[in-house]
Amino acid sequence: MIKNTSLILALAFIISSTAHAEPGSQSLESIDVAVKSYIAQNINLAGEYEVSLIPLDARLNLPQCAEPLEVFTTTDLIKAGRTTVGVRCNTEKKWSIFTSVIIKTYQKVVVLSQPIQRGEIVTRQHLAIEKREVSNLRDDFVTQIEQVENKQASRQLETGTILSLRTLVEPKLIKRGDKVIISTTKPDFSIRMNGVAMMDGTKGQLIRVKNQNSGRIINATVIEPGLVSVNY
Repeated sequence: MIKNTSLILALAFIISSTAHAEPGSQSLESIDVAVKSYIAQNINLAGEYEVSLIPLDARLNLPQCAEPLEVFTTTDLIKAGRTTVGVRCNTEKKWSIFTSVIIKTYQKVVVLSQPIQRGEIVTRQHLAIEKREVSNLRDDFVTQIEQVENKQASRQLETGTILSLRTLVEPKLIKRGDKVIISTTKPDFSIRMNGVAMMDGTKGQLIRVKNQNSGRIINATVIEPGLVSVNY
């Protein structure tokens, strides 16, 4: 793993090296270091990252540049994944080449420490924090256990799965046909009535409930299993 500042530790030593280069030729190592230094100064990624350069053709013979190499990209933002970085020399003997770079990013994420079945409620016993590569993941992966604790799995998930918000849903606290208490509270009084849920509901969801006393169907907010609330 490489932190931003560590990319240029060997800069002076490597640039002075002429290994694998003919006299008067630009060393391939100096091109690599220039690219990595540019990435270190312009990258903006969370967590740790690792930079790998696709090796240049060892037969490449470029004139030694009398000035510092200029490194550039076609976009201002350097992202994880594979990207192209250009290097050029702007002296009398001008030249320009493009290099391929692979950037891997690593973050601490929430993973399953044991398998879980579809519809099962996720508890802390199911969860662990591990450092994983997230370069190819969508942005909805989970980094804190509190984000997914007590959520419900929308499908079967294996041990080691990196959890994302797409794989979890709010659990159904009330199911259609459940008997519920309809509660309404005001500063000066409180009323509780018996009712029947006409639809499934998650916490905070507004569902239709039938008042068993009056037969009237009303909208109520799910509070917890068996309890809904009505505001008048």
